[in-house]
Amino acid sequence: MKRLIGSFLFIVVVAALSLYWMTYKGERNFKEHGGLPDVNQVVRNARSLSYTPYDPLMGMYNNIGGKLGFIVCSDVPNIAYGMAGYSFEVVMRESFSKNAAFYDSRNGNNPANPFFHRRARNLYSYFQSIQSLKPASYKPRLGDLVFYRKSENGYIAHVALVTEVDGNGYKIMESAPKTVLAQEVDMTSPINRGWILAGFGKMY
Repeated sequence: MKRLIGSFLFIVVVAALSLYWMTYKGERNFKEHGGLPDVNQVVRNARSLSYTPYDPLMGMYNNIGGKLGFIVCSDVPNIAYGMAGYSFEVVMRESFSKNAAFYDSRNGNNPANPFFHRRARNLYSYFQSIQSLKPASYKPRLGDLVFYRKSENGYIAHVALVTEVDGNGYKIMESAPKTVLAQEVDMTSPINRGWILAGFGKMY
């Protein structure tokens, strides 16, 4: 019995250490903001998030999952660009101050809320406000953001970042519940999981 308990505890410890090793431990709220960074650096930053666990609590309960190093879908573009010196938090605050009508500001959804720039629907609204939102038929470029809905008339609930473009389509880096770990996938992967492509946020 002692050997069984010892083996169980060993497995638990190894699993916990492995999970901790996979979590994201860097900055999340980027304040530095310059011009658009080198897109290849943005892609490298996005790929560096590979295998980071998805936050099953999605920021709830005072963002305990985020504090433990888990990420949600919007963290991929926020971190990838933020690490390269481009802050979505800053540009979205500026956008809101000039074009608040583009955003659904009910229930405290405004830049004073620490989750404002981490919500997919707000990122979508940001691109609308700067007239850089492209339709689903658009062929994206490296660094563009991809937005999805769960239903035709549903709100924007998922976002990913374009990491590769070729003649056959494109690849994205995403963090999603069904993939569990952040990973680079083919453009068809979210669609096959039930997401509806809503459009692209053009960055370059």
